[in-house]
Amino acid sequence: MTLRSFLVLTVTFSLLGAGGVFKRYPVRSGMIFYDINVSGVTPGKFTTQTHGIARLVFDRWGAREVKEEDSTEIQTGDYNETRDIHTMSKIDGGTVYTVDFEERNIYKTRNRDLDLAMAEGKDLSDENVRLIKEMKGIKVGTDTVAGFPCDVWQIKDQKICLYKGIPLKITIDGPGFHSERKAVSVVIDRPVPEDQFKLPDFPIIVDEEYTSNEAAKTNMDDYIASIEDLRKQLSKLGINPDDPNATLTPEQERAVIDTLGTRYLAKQKRLLPKLLVALKEAIPCIDSVSNSKEAKRCIDPVNKIDEELGDRTENFDFSKISDPDYKRAILEALTNEIRYLEVTNDCVQKHDKTSDVILCTEGNLGGDEGEQFPAR
Repeated sequence: MTLRSFLVLTVTFSLLGAGGVFKRYPVRSGMIFYDINVSGVTPGKFTTQTHGIARLVFDRWGAREVKEEDSTEIQTGDYNETRDIHTMSKIDGGTVYTVDFEERNIYKTRNRDLDLAMAEGKDLSDENVRLIKEMKGIKVGTDTVAGFPCDVWQIKDQKICLYKGIPLKITIDGPGFHSERKAVSVVIDRPVPEDQFKLPDFPIIVDEEYTSNEAAKTNMDDYIASIEDLRKQLSKLGINPDDPNATLTPEQERAVIDTLGTRYLAKQKRLLPKLLVALKEAIPCIDSVSNSKEAKRCIDPVNKIDEELGDRTENFDFSKISDPDYKRAILEALTNEIRYLEVTNDCVQKHDKTSDVILCTEGNLGGDEGEQFPAR
C-alpha cells in the first residue's frame, strides 16, 4: 500500500463505525430447511416438475454460512429428461467455497468486499429489505411459515416472506409457471452443529488471485488489527464513530492517520531497506537471463518482501523476456521503482509518524507517486 493510498483509506475509515459487530443477518445463528416445488407447462411441447430440498445455515451473524440445494427436475413431452441439481456454497469470513458436484471439485476464492465489511463492522442485516425496496417491492401482508411470523413483500410476480430479513417463503407465479421455496423447519439463535458447515471431501482448487496475492491478505489482516487501535484513539479524541455527522479537525485527522499507520510504518522501517537491496540485485539478475523461469527466480525475493509489507505484488509477463525491448522496459520499471523507494525509505527512516512521512514523500516526489514508475 502506498502512503498516498493509505491516506485515502484512513480518511475514509475515520468516520466509519470501527469496532462494531459485522452482521449479515439480524440473529446470531440459524438453520432453515426448505421444500422446493416448481412446475412449468409449455403448451403442446413439454411439462417440467422439480422437487427437492434446500438449507440455509449460518452462525456468527452470517460471517459463516452454508447454502445447499438438492433437487430433481423431470421433463416430459417432446422429449423426456431427468436432471439432478445439486449446488452448495460456503462463506467463512471473506473466503468463499463453491462446490461443483459434477466435476467433484471445490473452488476457493476471496471476497474482498466481505473482508472490508467485516473489518468495518458493518451491519448488513437489512440488506434483503433494502434491495426489495430498491426494486420497487411493497409490503402486502403477513404470514406464518414453520411457526414463525413473516412480512410478505411483492415484487412483480414474486412474493417473499421475510422473518427479520430472512426468507422463509418465496413464490413466483407466471403464465404456465409456479415456483415455491418454503421453510419447513426453522431454528434460530441456537448453536449450529459443526457438521452443518462441512464440505464434501473433494479436491480444493484455489483461485489464482487468492494465492498469488498474499499481500492482499496481509494488508487486510493489518487493517483489521488496527481497528482496535483506532477505536481507542477515537475514544481519547472524544469522537463517536457511529455519529453520521461526526467531523474531524485537521489535528484529529492527523492523529487518526498516525494511529492507523503505526503498524505499517513499523514494517516499512524494517523491510524497505531489504526491498531496496532485493530490487538492486534483481536488475542484473534479470538482465542476464533469457527464460521466464529464471526471470521469476530473480524477482521472487522482491515479491516476498512486498507480500510481507502488504503491498500489492503484480507479476511481469516474463514469457516475453526473450524480447530485448520488453526486457529493457522491465529493467527501466525496476530502476524507476528503486528511485521512488529510495526517497520513500529516506522519509520513513527519518520520521516516526505516518502523517510526517506522507508530507515528506509528497514534498520530495512531487505529483502522484503512482505515476513515477510502471506498475509491475
